[in-house]
Amino acid sequence: MTDRKTALITGGGTGIGKACALSFLQRDYAVAIVGRRKEKIDEAAMEFVKEFGEDKVLSLAADVSKQEDVEKIFNAIEEKYGRIDVVVNNAGVAPSHPFLETSYEEYDRAVKINQYGTFMCMQKGAQMMKDKGIEGAIINMGSIYGKVASGNIIGYNASKGAVEMMTKAAAFELAPYNIRVVSIAPGVIDTPMLDIDKQRGTFEELYSKGMRKKPLPPSAIGEVAAFLASDMADGINGITIPVDDGFLGFK
Repeated sequence: MTDRKTALITGGGTGIGKACALSFLQRDYAVAIVGRRKEKIDEAAMEFVKEFGEDKVLSLAADVSKQEDVEKIFNAIEEKYGRIDVVVNNAGVAPSHPFLETSYEEYDRAVKINQYGTFMCMQKGAQMMKDKGIEGAIINMGSIYGKVASGNIIGYNASKGAVEMMTKAAAFELAPYNIRVVSIAPGVIDTPMLDIDKQRGTFEELYSKGMRKKPLPPSAIGEVAAFLASDMADGINGITIPVDDGFLGFK
């Protein structure tokens, strides 16, 4: 087992996930990045390897909604690093259609990736930490839209609301092993997930709901994730931290 702490970042090829991976690499973690799109994962891995070295980066094309892929992820981490200290469950999708036009398949996809994927990676990560006696941290990516409703994303609303309660329940059960579970509720972050709002001309309306009326960069979430995993955040457990420039303060 390596002495270097190891973090898993799902959805690690772009946006918030890539920013989280960078934040942990800058703090001398080894990082495993996972994503469904192999080209994006490979592209991010090449950038990270060039800056931080091949021994600190593991990249995997995998779908966290599939149990066999989750097994593959943790087997690869075990083989290369022999440990897991942090799991950042960031993989997510936000299909966008009005409620009456949302298909079962679209809703099911949001729940499987955002909710089931988080559950499976939490469980496998926590089991690996417990088995190795590691007092680690699990950080789930929720959303302000797990707290407030928004049009056209009922699957996203529902699954992110579930992530918040899953965080509390898992934190309660993992506390005896000194494994903390926390979630982050990002506000309007300038990532590819919001490209559809840019195309519709609704992006400015979204970020104007923050107190400073500007979108936040992905690094704002990456830095908070790294802090929450650190010893400085040892007293933070079982709660969701909004990183939303005061968006929820208006609600």
